[in-house]
Amino acid sequence: MRKGLLTALVIVCFGGAAPAAAQFMAADLIYLPAVTHTNGAGSSQWRSDVFITNVEEDVNIDVALAYLPTGLISNGPVFSDRSTWLGGREDDGFGFINTALADIPPGGTVVLQDPVGEYWSTIDGIANTGALVVFAYQANTLADDGTRERKTAIVNTRAYTPFTFYLPDSENEGEFVEWTGTFGQTLPGVAWYNLADPAAVGDNGDFSFLLLTGASETDDFRYNVGIINASDPLTQITIVIQPFQGNGLPFTNDEGIEQSRTLIMPPASHIQYESIFTTLFGFEEVPPDAHLKMSVVQWSSGSAQPIVGLTVYGTLIDNVTQDPTAILPLFGYPYNVECQWPSADAKSAGGVSYPRLTQRPVEIPAR
Repeated sequence: MRKGLLTALVIVCFGGAAPAAAQFMAADLIYLPAVTHTNGAGSSQWRSDVFITNVEEDVNIDVALAYLPTGLISNGPVFSDRSTWLGGREDDGFGFINTALADIPPGGTVVLQDPVGEYWSTIDGIANTGALVVFAYQANTLADDGTRERKTAIVNTRAYTPFTFYLPDSENEGEFVEWTGTFGQTLPGVAWYNLADPAAVGDNGDFSFLLLTGASETDDFRYNVGIINASDPLTQITIVIQPFQGNGLPFTNDEGIEQSRTLIMPPASHIQYESIFTTLFGFEEVPPDAHLKMSVVQWSSGSAQPIVGLTVYGTLIDNVTQDPTAILPLFGYPYNVECQWPSADAKSAGGVSYPRLTQRPVEIPAR
C-alpha cells in the first residue's frame, strides 16, 4: 500500500478531517454503471465517452472491457470467452481491438469516444445501453487461462447529448445567434470492493443495501434508476426496491401498506427504469425529498462458491431541457477502516465481526 493512501485511511479511521468529495475508486476491477449510444426523450441523442487513467507509479498497464447490455437477461455468457470483449492486443484474443488500451503509461489517460456505438452496437440484437466491466493489469501479462498481474486504474464515463441554444448577437442588437453544444453528466466507476454485499452485515453496519437520494418526479423532473447484478456469472439475485418520503417514512398505498417492488436479476444483468416512481409504483408526483433503498434479499447460484454484489445509480432529468444530474449510490453507514479491512493483528485479537467482500466476482475468461 502506498504511504499516501495509508495516511488517508488512518485519518478517516480516527475521525480526522478529510476532503468530503474524496472517493476510493482505484482498482483492478471496476464497474462502469451506465454507457449508451441511443436516442432519448425529445431530440436528445445520448452518447458516452469513457476515461481510463493508469494510477500506477512506475508500471504500464493494459485494460480490457466487457459490455453488459441492458435488459433482464443473463449476461453470464459474456464471461465464458473473449469474443465480445474490447482489449488492446490482438494476440490476447479479444473480439474488438483498440491499441490505445495497451501499454498505458503511469499517469496516462485513454479516452474512448462512444465505444458502445463503435464496437458493441455492431452486434445484431444487442441493446445500445448497458454497463462496462473494466479490468486493469500490468502490460502484456494476460495469460491464456485468464490470469493477470493486477494493477490499478480509475475509470469514469460522461454521457452527453447535443443541445441547440441561442446567445445575443453582439453585432445586431435584439437578435440572437444559434449555437450548438452539449450537456451531460459524469458517472465514476465503482471499484469491486465498493459493491453492496449481502454478507456484509454485522455489529458495525449493514452494507447489503444502497441508497439513492434526491429523488423527484414532477412536471419538471423525472428520475431514472439503473441496477447491476455485479455477482459472479452464475449467480442470480433478488432485490427489493423501496421508496421513502422526506419524513423518513416509507410510501404507503391507500390501505396503509408499505410500497416496495421485488426484482429478480439474472446473472450479470443490467436494467434501467425510466421515471421509476411512475413505472414501478404508479405514483403521480413525488417531491424532491424522497429517496430509494435497494436491498439484496436473496440469491441463487450454480456456483459452488457464489460471490454476490450489487451496484446502482440514479439520474435526475429536467423534463424541459433534458439536462441530467448524476445520483451516486450511498451506503447508510460510515466507513470504518478497522472494520471494513481489518489487519491480521486485529483479526487475531478477535472482536472484528464485520464480513467484507474479499473476492472479485468476475475475471477475464480463458481463451
